[in-house]
This record gives sequence, structure tokens and C-alpha cells, in this order.
Amino acid sequence: MPEMTTYERALQIYQVLIGFAYQRQNLTYTTLGKLVGLPPHGLAMHLDHLLRYCKNQALPPITILVVRQAEGTPSTGFPSATMDLDQERERVFDYPWFRQKPLTVEELKLLS
Repeated sequence: MPEMTTYERALQIYQVLIGFAYQRQNLTYTTLGKLVGLPPHGLAMHLDHLLRYCKNQALPPITILVVRQAEGTPSTGFPSATMDLDQERERVFDYPWFRQKPLTVEELKLLS
């Protein structure tokens, strides 16, 4: 398989996450890593692109769905200190992600 850029990986992860949001489910870093073919510790940079995109577009933080298996909460890189995790997760679940204009690599690059 050809290598993907970090933005292509972020887009790939976004597609997985909107499916999980529609199903009202969290997923672990391990599960996400297996789905996209990356080690769990290799996801942070890609998730950060998505978190910045959501913040810039005033969207719910879709990366909140990715949680640590033992704790059931996002990693320490997620800005959880300033938000109610349960409330934000519900916002992600309730948001009509599939009605959004499809996200592009170019849009992610604009925010870096």
C-alpha cells in the first residue's frame, strides 16, 4: 500500500469516527489503530488535525470518541480539562455528520 500523508490519515480516521458517532459508540485507540493500520501511539498527530478542524469549524470534538481502554476517557492530549466529557460526547453523537460537506485533505492542510 502506498504511504499516506498525515492529512490523508486524518481524513481516513475522520471517516471511521463519523461512522462510530452515527452508531453512538466510542472506540479505543487500539481498535482505531487496527482499523486504519497504525499503532495506537501513532494516532495522536492525525487526531490533532481533526480536533483543530472541529474547533475551527465550531463542530463538536469528534476525537472525543477515541478513548483509553482502561479509563474510558480520551488521552491526556485531549483538552478535557475545559469541558464536560459526557456532554461533549452527546453533542458528537447528536451531530448530523453525514449531512456535512465531505471533509477534504486541503481543508485540513489549511489549519496547520
